[in-house]
Amino acid sequence: MSASPEQSAHVRVLLTSFQQTNTLKITIHGAYSLDSKLSFQRGSTLEVYLLDDQLMLHYEGMSYAAGNSLKLIRHSVKDGQENGLRLQGDFSLYTGDLYLSVKNQRLFPVLTVPIEEYLFGVVPYEMADEFPLEALKAQAIAARTYTIANLKPDQAYDLVDNTNDQVYRGLNAGKKNAIQAVKETGGTVCTYQGQLAMCLYTASNGGFTESAYNAWGREQIPYLIIQEDRHDVENPLSIVRKARISKLMGSGESGETDKLKDYLGKRLEDRLKETHKNMDDVTYEIKELRGITPHTTRYGGSVGVMKTLRFDLVVAVTAPTAEDEDTEINLTDSSGEGGYQVEAVRQPGRMTTTTSEVSLDCPVFPDIEQLLSLSINRNENEIVSIKDEQDVFVIQFSRYGHGVGMSQRGAEWMAKKYGWNHQQILRFYYPGTELKTLHMQPNELTPLDVLYLTTPAPAPSPTPRPTLMPQSKTPGPTQRIVFVTGVSRDSSLNLRAKPDLLSDILTRLYYGQELLVISELEDAWLQVQTDDAAGYVRAEYVSPEPADKP
Repeated sequence: MSASPEQSAHVRVLLTSFQQTNTLKITIHGAYSLDSKLSFQRGSTLEVYLLDDQLMLHYEGMSYAAGNSLKLIRHSVKDGQENGLRLQGDFSLYTGDLYLSVKNQRLFPVLTVPIEEYLFGVVPYEMADEFPLEALKAQAIAARTYTIANLKPDQAYDLVDNTNDQVYRGLNAGKKNAIQAVKETGGTVCTYQGQLAMCLYTASNGGFTESAYNAWGREQIPYLIIQEDRHDVENPLSIVRKARISKLMGSGESGETDKLKDYLGKRLEDRLKETHKNMDDVTYEIKELRGITPHTTRYGGSVGVMKTLRFDLVVAVTAPTAEDEDTEINLTDSSGEGGYQVEAVRQPGRMTTTTSEVSLDCPVFPDIEQLLSLSINRNENEIVSIKDEQDVFVIQFSRYGHGVGMSQRGAEWMAKKYGWNHQQILRFYYPGTELKTLHMQPNELTPLDVLYLTTPAPAPSPTPRPTLMPQSKTPGPTQRIVFVTGVSRDSSLNLRAKPDLLSDILTRLYYGQELLVISELEDAWLQVQTDDAAGYVRAEYVSPEPADKP
């Protein structure tokens, strides 16, 4: 198998992490030139901001109007020297050429970086650097294969830097194990029948890998199938949520038991209505829970995501013995002149209590998941299992992510507990695939031959700071107050219409803005509001402590 260097040596990454504000602070830690017009010494700090949909660059008092785009080109340096950019004061080094443009009234930063350098910033953020080296190697090969298979030369960028593709956070030289894993697997990819495989991976699969067809309905992929994965389940760090339900449901030992008992009671009442015409004379009590059984898979087959939980109960029902109740006829003088009318008086029949076993089928999603707060994923795809522990049944939900392909927690346990190497790990998660080595040669960097800028212009006048929006609402029991502190004083934070970096910008929030947090979502998004606006922001740009006064 081969891949052309023009297509596979570099990857273009949209840096969504730096689209939150309308200002980008760039520190040069290498050799860079700007639009073939300016060059910068190591340690130079640039600030790029939006002004009427145009890019302005400030550097040592000079202002440079770049129009709607600019490009910072990386040049060669001496061996052993850093050669990249640090953005917004972040420690990580972004190695490559940075292309900045304006789209939809926001910054659109795209980094072009050699694939092997890109992987230095992917592997330690998809898997912790403390994972076994063989698991990190498997991650490096899966990430490299995914990257090359998803290059899009006809589009503005290839991948984004978040979980929509792969998490990319730049180079941190301290992530030594991950860097070693990338280097020791250099150029290695997974193939299937001579083509690049679709090497998807997930945090934890809950004990069963998911098929790509079930997850997205796209196509049947022979190596992305449902199979049992005991290694994921055995790993104590795999994400699991549990509810402990007392077998003697009348004991009221826990809130979870009480919630479930109330829910089952309502479903039992619906069942009793089918056989009792008048429920006014019927009482019932759930005495015991004898079993819980998951059944009926969502996608067919015998294993995977289950749709239903069957609860086997012992129930005492008290009801009249006769289906039709007796009536007694009374004759009463209603006129006072000897006239009588007939009045039917309802007399209940004899009451009998019957104890019997009843089985109730209940939907796992959304009923049980929401009732017992067992949700891990937004898309209702968790694996449910039941454990019988003496006086309680434990309902357990597991799986974090889509479940397709390699489980990162499973791979960790394979290498740590069982000593598997990266080839064994990849063969398990992508059965039928083979490893091949691509020879990729990134473009050679050219020396910097432009004279350094030496004459700074007068410092620009600061932009007046905008007024903050009022926030007068008192937090509820599950709410809290935060403040915008993760942006500079002359910058802003985008308030999004949805918890998505590509969603519409409702307004801009400025340094020090007080926000009421309504709810916390997965992937570090917060639902927030002020007296005048409501939307979503990223958690890393706010803090519980008020902003420092100017």
